[in-house]
Amino acid sequence: MADDGNGPARALPQRLRTAAEWDPVRLGVHPAPGPDGTVDLPRTEYLTRPHDDTLRERLARAAATHQAVFALLVGRSASGKTRALYEAVAAVLPDWPVVFPADAAELTAWAEAGAIEPRTVLWLNETQRYLDGAMGERAARALARLLDDVAPLTVVGTMWPEHMRRLTHRQNGLESAPYTRALLAGPHRMITVPDTLPGDHEALAAAAARDPRIAAAVRAAGTGRRVLQHLTVGPELVRRWDMGPDQWFTAPEHAVLTAAADARRLGHAGGVPARLLLEAAAGYMDSAARAAAGSDWFPVAVSALTTAEGGPTPLIAERHEPGVGDPDSYRPDDYLEQHIQRVRAHRSPPAAFWSGARWARTADDVHALGRAAEQRRRYGSAVPLYERAIELGHGRARAALAVLRSGTEGPAAAAETAAADPLAWAALAVSREEDGDAPGAFDAYRRAADAGDAWAWAAMARLREAEGDPAAADAVAEQAAAAGEPLAWRTLGRMRAAHGAAGAVAAFEQAVRAGDGWGHMGLAQAAERGGDLAAAVTHATRATGAGVSAAWAALVRLHWARGDDAAALGAAVDGADAGHPEGWSVLARSRTAAGDRSGAAAAHREAAAMRVGAAWRELALLAESDGDRAAAEEAAAQAARTGDPEAWTALAEARVETGDDAGAAQAAAAAARAGDADAWIMLARARESAGDSAGAEEAAEVAAERGATDAWSALSRMRERAGDREGSRRAALRAAALGASDAWTALGHVRAERGDLAAAERAYTRGCEAGDTAAYTALGALYLEQGRSTEACAAYRAAVDAGLTDAWEGLLAALAAQSPRAQPVGGLRATGLPAEDPVPQA
Repeated sequence: MADDGNGPARALPQRLRTAAEWDPVRLGVHPAPGPDGTVDLPRTEYLTRPHDDTLRERLARAAATHQAVFALLVGRSASGKTRALYEAVAAVLPDWPVVFPADAAELTAWAEAGAIEPRTVLWLNETQRYLDGAMGERAARALARLLDDVAPLTVVGTMWPEHMRRLTHRQNGLESAPYTRALLAGPHRMITVPDTLPGDHEALAAAAARDPRIAAAVRAAGTGRRVLQHLTVGPELVRRWDMGPDQWFTAPEHAVLTAAADARRLGHAGGVPARLLLEAAAGYMDSAARAAAGSDWFPVAVSALTTAEGGPTPLIAERHEPGVGDPDSYRPDDYLEQHIQRVRAHRSPPAAFWSGARWARTADDVHALGRAAEQRRRYGSAVPLYERAIELGHGRARAALAVLRSGTEGPAAAAETAAADPLAWAALAVSREEDGDAPGAFDAYRRAADAGDAWAWAAMARLREAEGDPAAADAVAEQAAAAGEPLAWRTLGRMRAAHGAAGAVAAFEQAVRAGDGWGHMGLAQAAERGGDLAAAVTHATRATGAGVSAAWAALVRLHWARGDDAAALGAAVDGADAGHPEGWSVLARSRTAAGDRSGAAAAHREAAAMRVGAAWRELALLAESDGDRAAAEEAAAQAARTGDPEAWTALAEARVETGDDAGAAQAAAAAARAGDADAWIMLARARESAGDSAGAEEAAEVAAERGATDAWSALSRMRERAGDREGSRRAALRAAALGASDAWTALGHVRAERGDLAAAERAYTRGCEAGDTAAYTALGALYLEQGRSTEACAAYRAAVDAGLTDAWEGLLAALAAQSPRAQPVGGLRATGLPAEDPVPQA
């Protein structure tokens, strides 16, 4: 294979292994030690849970229907995700080879070289490792193409919920990762895994009778049903860390573990380099511990943490440098890491950590840690990290640094930083526009356009139009068109059409003359608004010729509006032939509105045959409204077979509305089996609204067993609004016990809305104790409203240290509300908070 710029592309190993031929531990399955600490034991008996059915159905569909399937198990640490994948692949695809790329570069190389063949399982345990940063974005694009081009194929992976939220969260343009978001947020990817076992006491008791390890885990778990975690001895590691330094762990050992967990919490994607830990860990020890540590404290601590002597290993050694040799990076045991991250979620690390962060492994890691420092208002620490990321070639670090310096040092420093980087100037323009500085924003957009940012021209035209100067806006659009960027004219056309201003048609015409096919769509919409449907059809037809995919559906709608059913049908057929079958759905909806239900069903079937979005779902609802339950369920089942479980959920909702609770439960169960547990949440709410508290709790428990704890949180809020304080408290306790850390915060908001501020404060406090950092912001706002500025400062400071950007203004307001002798806050807005060493915390 050729060198792709990231080193030679690596070939698949010559000998491919099935799941049964792999060592499960190599694939990431946690071993279950014996009561005496022995680890070389057979795997424990596997206890299936509801998500196993969903996962196995998807794998079976890949084999039976010649499809490519991506199944991503999302759940907390030690919830059994990897073991579930291993058992499912071994049972359903026993003869398919399992390939396990080492990292994003290897995954990309295999995918781009066409090395992944049909009837293969691509194993992506800890999937976030493959999707972080710039290389992860390239890997996501390659993986998406692989799923389109190779079939049958199964891609399986695991991820913590916090990684899923981070990678799918829509941030500003500086953090754009469209391929990663599209891959993860695509339909029917995620299967939620609860971290508890279901309430089948007989099966669990029988397994415990056969295996003393399960029996010991059941005893340790008590009533919480978190048996799996105790099988992997995760809670024992947590207990030891919770004891604090110089207890089970020495002070250096405790510091290294905590620094490694903080690095991962704040954005370091892989194993943390030894040099970073060496420098950072000193900040987690007090002066006496540092004096007593000895000159070889770091290798001694690492050796102790990575050596298992009949027990769990709290720190895992890795090597990321090429070749074979000594470890160069380390990461905590994942269960311990998740606990440390939860305990320290509202704390910013010490100054030594930010100093050591410059030794992060990749440019992406350095940039992520710089962003974490900025979010926590440690501007003095963020600047050198952004500068280091720029040195390492990170594409967005200069933009981030320019925006930061704009606020801390002024426009001259920002301009110097931006230099000739179009992304940096565009980021500065957006920042200035958000601050209400239209002239400054225009100047920055102009600099971005001069540096090659195509979108900046449209923004400049938009600003001039918003200022009420259409002549100046036209002048910008003319310049843009001359530079080969017609979007500015289309932007002006849309703005003028939306406000009924003159010149919309002329702007769209200019867009067409500049080569923008979407200008035809603007002309079609303008003609339709003017009542000239014939002209609208003409323009939409021209748009189809210009390659505008959305024009086909518009053409179907316009023909129908003119009363030309045959032409509408023809446009749907032609659009489908051109690869844009959405017109069939438009035709189906039009026929439904006209009362032609059989014609609508026929159009939906055409759309379904071409895999158009929700076509089977619409067929299910259409049949249900006609009273044909069998046809409705067959359509929903067909939707599930094609990977859409939401048809069953829609069917469940329809039956709830008609009072068919038994039918709704049946559909909700089918939806959950197909991978959508939200149907049970909906059912729990509906039963609670109907006064069926027992039925609501039953539905909430089923949802929880499917990994969705939101039902219990919803019941808590509903009961609070109904005045059932005790029932609300019980539901919140159940939600929190199942891992919904935000349940108390949400309940606090309801109590605050109802005016019970004392009860709201208690709920927010419980939220803080549960690890929900948003509770600190809510608590700070409540304290500030009551004039308790000192307490408000403490709460807001915890929220700022957690990286919650909306807490900063609250902290400044709370500081300003303190007595005149309190710390002045005038300069904090520009300087941020100092990176002082906090008192070391356990």
